[in-house]
Amino acid sequence: MDRSPACRRQSPGLGGEIEMKNGKNLVISVCVAGLVIATPVFAFGADTHGHGPEETKAQQETPGHSESPKNAWEPERESHSKKEADGDHAEGEKPHGSAGREEKEEKGISLSEVQRREAGVIVRPLRPIQLPSLLKVPGEVRLNQYKTRIVTPRITAMALKREAIMGQQVRSGDVLATLFSVEMAQAQGEYIVASTEWKRVRDIGEKIVSEKRAIEARVNLQQARARLIAYGLTKDQIAALPSQGSLETPGQFDILADQDGLIVVDDFLVGQVIEPGTPMYKLTDPDSRWIEARINPSEARLVDVGGQVSIETSSTGAQVYEGRILQIGQQVDERTRTLGVRIEVIDPQRQLRPGQFVRVSLNGSGHESVLALPKKAVLRGPDGDWTVFQQVSAERFVPVEIRVVRETSELVVFEGIPAGVKVVTDGAFFVQSELAKSGFSVHNH
Repeated sequence: MDRSPACRRQSPGLGGEIEMKNGKNLVISVCVAGLVIATPVFAFGADTHGHGPEETKAQQETPGHSESPKNAWEPERESHSKKEADGDHAEGEKPHGSAGREEKEEKGISLSEVQRREAGVIVRPLRPIQLPSLLKVPGEVRLNQYKTRIVTPRITAMALKREAIMGQQVRSGDVLATLFSVEMAQAQGEYIVASTEWKRVRDIGEKIVSEKRAIEARVNLQQARARLIAYGLTKDQIAALPSQGSLETPGQFDILADQDGLIVVDDFLVGQVIEPGTPMYKLTDPDSRWIEARINPSEARLVDVGGQVSIETSSTGAQVYEGRILQIGQQVDERTRTLGVRIEVIDPQRQLRPGQFVRVSLNGSGHESVLALPKKAVLRGPDGDWTVFQQVSAERFVPVEIRVVRETSELVVFEGIPAGVKVVTDGAFFVQSELAKSGFSVHNH
């Protein structure tokens, strides 16, 4: 006898429990059957085509069946896209576009024999050559002491006026400053007296006056003139004194420049009492500089007086100056245990400043075996690196980066390619131009 659900739930007997269990089993069976029917659809993403009426009905009764194909395939597509993006390919499988990248990485240019002949391209194997040995040492810019003068009073004097300042270009005889000195006033007065007495004796006649008086007048004048010269007056300044009769400004005198040059020091104050030997001005030839380089005593045999030198400093845009060795020190520095080498450099642009540090390349008297090419065969690449062109086959040329060690007037000494390799020695610019036109960048990384 069938009972309603309410009756079955309320039945306290064993039969009620059995009926409830039967009901649960029935529900579970129905759910399992639905999953079994729906499994092929989710697994293969198939639609209702080809299904029987019962399968179609089961699929239609299953919730979300119409979207199941999309949901089933979406994770697989995302996984595949991620693998492609990450480059996670199976062994032997190449990523998309890899062939294009490999082809682009094969840098170089092919030139036929006719092209090379018309463009003047010459290829030769690298061979070591003998060049003078080179020493690279630090150096310091200094004033050329042979062309530098210190201007100082020769007696104790006080500065009254400054006529020239530091950085000013002056000529020999220009007034630099006006000084005053008691000693100069006395010397000026004695000279005027002696000059007047000698003029009187000469006008009367040396034969008329006594010989003693004539000698005394002559000697007194000479002594007075010598004293003024010792105090720093020039002959022209001394010659102007007697015509004044009496001095309006006794003791005043001018300090003059004794050479053409640039004022690099004007270390004094107006009103300052300056002792003899104290530098007031320093004049130098601004176009000539000395470089003081330091070498090991054992390297002294490699350099010669008169040898050519290259000087380079970063503060002048890596400009290279040419100089010559003037002297090689005869005494080792006790502190650094090095030997000094004095170099003269002509600097018409006046870029080298005293106290500035530079890099010095000394051409030694010895020789060394190096690899070198003409400067026209070594070119700058787009990234600024030095590059030469190597012949890898009969018609194929590739750019190869090198490291420049040093340069001479015509050659570039370098490293990075072994001896025996064939490289372009003439026509490198044409090869580089053809490579640029082919669509490849001249860059060898």
